[in-house]
Amino acid sequence: MRKWLAVLLPAYVLAGLAYAAGPEAENRPGAPQAYAGLGVGLVDYSGGGSKASPKLFGGYEFTNKLAIEAGGVDFKKGYGMYIAVKPTLPLSDRLSVYGKLGVARSRREIVLPAAPATRKSDTGAYGAFGLQYSVTPNTAITAEYERFGKKKDTGAKEDVWTLALKFFF
Repeated sequence: MRKWLAVLLPAYVLAGLAYAAGPEAENRPGAPQAYAGLGVGLVDYSGGGSKASPKLFGGYEFTNKLAIEAGGVDFKKGYGMYIAVKPTLPLSDRLSVYGKLGVARSRREIVLPAAPATRKSDTGAYGAFGLQYSVTPNTAITAEYERFGKKKDTGAKEDVWTLALKFFF
């Protein structure tokens, strides 16, 4: 419950900031701007099953075609963090497609019956692609596929499907 509050509270604050900025802060094509967002990632686990995990991210758009972004997903018994370059291709004034390429750091705690818990960490390549739909000039919805490093044999797998809200300010 506390984790969800930690995710939802910043979302409400960011939404309030985006609303308070008003029309004079509307996105101008190509104008540099910061953004932050929160989402829910669907994470598969070895041994079967999937779980919804919270994701937080933020970044800076240098133009409407290039940004840098950092974020993280809570894997319940571990995490995945990344920093990436994000090129974007606008398809219309509201819809765009993007990719991300960078570095990921993952940590997983593995608990097996009759054995002490072990932690495995790795650093590897991060890649993602997705769609972004601008609902308002300061708010967007994103849907993306992400890959956090190398193939994992135990714990949370490396592939994540994410649906998120993104706020510009």
